[in-house]
Amino acid sequence: MRKGRFVEQLLGRVLAVLAASIAALYAGGLVYLVTRGGRRLVAFTTQATPLSDVDGEDVMRFVLASAMFGSLAWAAGVVVREIVARVKGGTVTRKMGRVAHVATIAAALIGAATFRDHLPRFLIGLPSDTRAGGGIGPEIFNTLYFAALSTLVTLPIGVGAALYMARFAKRPRFVATLRTALDTLASLPSIVYGLFGFLVFVVQMRLGYSLFAGAIVLAILNLPLVVGVTEESLRAVPRELEEASLALGATPVQTALRISLPYAWPGILSALMLSIGRVFAESAPLIMTAGTTISRGTAYSLDPFRGGETLAVHLWYVNSAGLAPDRADVSAGTAAALVVLVMMTNVLASRLARFGGASGTRMRRATR
Repeated sequence: MRKGRFVEQLLGRVLAVLAASIAALYAGGLVYLVTRGGRRLVAFTTQATPLSDVDGEDVMRFVLASAMFGSLAWAAGVVVREIVARVKGGTVTRKMGRVAHVATIAAALIGAATFRDHLPRFLIGLPSDTRAGGGIGPEIFNTLYFAALSTLVTLPIGVGAALYMARFAKRPRFVATLRTALDTLASLPSIVYGLFGFLVFVVQMRLGYSLFAGAIVLAILNLPLVVGVTEESLRAVPRELEEASLALGATPVQTALRISLPYAWPGILSALMLSIGRVFAESAPLIMTAGTTISRGTAYSLDPFRGGETLAVHLWYVNSAGLAPDRADVSAGTAAALVVLVMMTNVLASRLARFGGASGTRMRRATR
C-alpha cells in the first residue's frame, strides 16, 4: 500500500461529505424559498380581475399567461415524449416533435386568451407601499425590459471586441492591455458602476432616473464577462475549420462570421445568459440610476427614459423600507418569482444552444 494513500482517501471522503452537505443546505433553502413564496405565484383567481386602467396592462397579462401556460405545456410535452421514447425503445420522430411544438403554441395562446383575467393577483397587480396585497406586475416587466435593453448593447460590442481580440488584433501588447483593462473593470464592485451612472447619466446628462441609464450601466458591467467568455470560445474553434474555409476562398471576415461564430455559439450564449442573470440579480446600480418607484401611468411603457424598479430592487426595497403588513410574504413571493425567472431563462438557453457548436444546426449549415 502506497504511503499516504489512507490520508488521501480520508481527505476525499471528508471533502465529499462537505460538498454533499453544502449542496443539501443550498437545495433545502431554495426549495423552502420557492415553496413559501410559490403559493402567491400559483394563486389563480376564480373571479376575473378587472383592469387597473394602466396602459399596456392587458398586453402584459396576455404575454404572462402565454409564458405560464406555454411553459407548462412544454414541460408536459417533454415528459410525454420521454415516456414514448422509452416505451418504443427509440428516439422521438421529427413529426412527433412538430406536433409537440404546435400543441405548446396552441396551449399558450388558448390559455392566455382564456385565463389572462384569472392570473394570480400577485403577478399582475401593482406594488403597494403601505397596504397588503401588493403585486409585482411592473417589476416583472421592468426586469425583462432591462435584460433586453442591456443585451442589445452588450451583444454587438462584447462579441465584436472578443472577435477582434481573438482573430484580428495584430499587436499582442495591445491585446494584453485590453485584457488588463477588462480585468480591472470586472473586479470593481457594482456600486462603483452605480455611482458612475448616477454622475454621468442622471446628473451630467440630466436624464434623471431612467431605464436607459440603468441599462447602459448594466451593459458596461457585463462587458468584461461577455468579452472574456466569448474570446475563450472563439479561441477553442479548431484551426482546421478556419483554414479549410480560407483555402476555399473565403475572406477572414466571412470565415469569422460563418464558421467561427457558429461554432462558438454555445459559449457566446452562455456568456449572454450569465450577463442576463446578473441583470436579474443586480440592485445597487439600478437603485442609483433607475430609481425605486413605479409610476402608475407608465408602469408598462416601452419608453426607456422613464424610471422603474426591477424584482431585485423591489426585494431590497420591501425588506428595507416597506411598510406593508404582509411584506414578508411579498418578499418571499418576489424571491420565488426571481428564481423561477432565472430557471426559465436557463432552460431557454439550453434549448437555443442546440443550434450552435460542433454538432449544432447552425454549424451543420455552415459546413454543408
